[in-house]
Amino acid sequence: MKHPGSRCTAWLMFLVLAPCAGVSAQQLHLADAVHLALIQNPDIKVQRTQVEAAFGQQQQAAGQFDWAVSSGLNYERTISPLTGSAVSSGAYGSVDRTRVFATGYQAALSKQLRNGLIVGAGFDASGTQDATLSPAARQQNLARLNVSLTVPLLQGHGQAVTAVEDAAALTAQARRYDLLDSAAHALYNTLVAYWTYRARIELEKIAISSEERSRSLLESTQKLVDASEKPAADLVLLKADLADKVAAREAATLARTEARQALGRLLGLDASAIAALPEPAEALPGGAAPPQAKLPSLAVLRAQALARRPDVRALALLLDAAQRNVEGARDLLKPRLDLNMGLAYSKASEGEGRYRLFSEPGRYQSAPSVFATLSFAFPIANNQAKGLVRERSAALSQVAIQQSDLATGVATGVDFALQSLMSSASQLDVGRSGLALYEQAVRQEITKQRNGISTLIDVINTEARYISARIGFLQAQLGYATAIARLRLETGTLVPVSDTSDRFSLDPDDLGGFGPLASQTFTPSPARTEDHEK
Repeated sequence: MKHPGSRCTAWLMFLVLAPCAGVSAQQLHLADAVHLALIQNPDIKVQRTQVEAAFGQQQQAAGQFDWAVSSGLNYERTISPLTGSAVSSGAYGSVDRTRVFATGYQAALSKQLRNGLIVGAGFDASGTQDATLSPAARQQNLARLNVSLTVPLLQGHGQAVTAVEDAAALTAQARRYDLLDSAAHALYNTLVAYWTYRARIELEKIAISSEERSRSLLESTQKLVDASEKPAADLVLLKADLADKVAAREAATLARTEARQALGRLLGLDASAIAALPEPAEALPGGAAPPQAKLPSLAVLRAQALARRPDVRALALLLDAAQRNVEGARDLLKPRLDLNMGLAYSKASEGEGRYRLFSEPGRYQSAPSVFATLSFAFPIANNQAKGLVRERSAALSQVAIQQSDLATGVATGVDFALQSLMSSASQLDVGRSGLALYEQAVRQEITKQRNGISTLIDVINTEARYISARIGFLQAQLGYATAIARLRLETGTLVPVSDTSDRFSLDPDDLGGFGPLASQTFTPSPARTEDHEK
């Protein structure tokens, strides 16, 4: 048995794709527009960079637990003059100055563990050569190997150590859901712009048709005036009517250009590509809405929206991240008390072969040394930590408020979207009936005017009402198409949620509503304005 949410998703996807029909390649299909938007939409591109930046911040936060290697080399040459008494005593032979050469190298390795412990190891070797000493004692070498462990006793241990890293990881995951939310809004805007472009084209056709009818009526009346069958005064009204129709057609052409540019911008096209953008292939939906009994309930749609919407998930992750940030900040309120302990093995030798540790002849110390230190640090006022806790607590409260407000917004948004869909479907039914009646009224009024029963002004007024009805029905179609897209946006079915492996994809083939379902065989018959013109 399928889950109710899957049936809701399938129904919503069907509504968006039901009007699709195959046309020539010179036209822009809805699926193609969606594909372009997913690849080239500027908002999606910007959000992708923000996702990458968030994962970069997560990588930075994890850097505190990296292995750290340090090393160094040193060389020193010291020449010191002897006093007169020292030279005269002959203690240093015949030399009048001392020459000491000191060399050495150091290497160390350390790492902070995610429980707060710090482990480290180091090796350093040094050699001193004094030219004034005897050849046997001239070279003095010392090598030392040590390991250490630092144990935080108050601040800096436990889960608080990874608070920054955890918060960064949660924020990075939230940014991925923000990417899905950005894609959802980009797709919604693309759908609206696509249908608006289609509607503006139809509006221009209505304006052109209206202008042609007005021009035809003027020409036929002009012939009657020339034949002295009509008064010349009738031409004044007809010329004024034609001027209005020409202005309406020019405005419709401008609106079409504006709609094409808006769609092109959403598709990420450049100016030349926008100018060459083809017309939409699909007609505006004008079929009957699904029966009320087949529609999902409002409660089901709300539950589905809360479970699927990426912005809801993103805020939940940001709330967890804010909570971890507060925990990390509160840890800084504690004093710093660290226990550092370790052991070291040292060896000293004379003569050549400096810096060796395990196989040097001569005097050496083989027993290991041990050390332990206890350090304490705590700022008296600790305003930095207190201010950080205050700041992050406020951020936590802010996210909690946003989450509560979003839950309300989801419920009301789904409610409005569903009501809008039902209302726009009803307007389609009423507009379709009214349009057919106005079309019949225009034909009747023209016949009456030819028979001398009605006046020319009656014909013009009836024609104007018919044009208004056509425009109203076109707006109802656009409202219906927009309402479908809005319901999908509000219910979170414009983009998929992550799968069980936490994989996020914006591949059009993964957006079932625009890929596999594009081959739906059952489609409601769209009502075209050309049918009414016939």
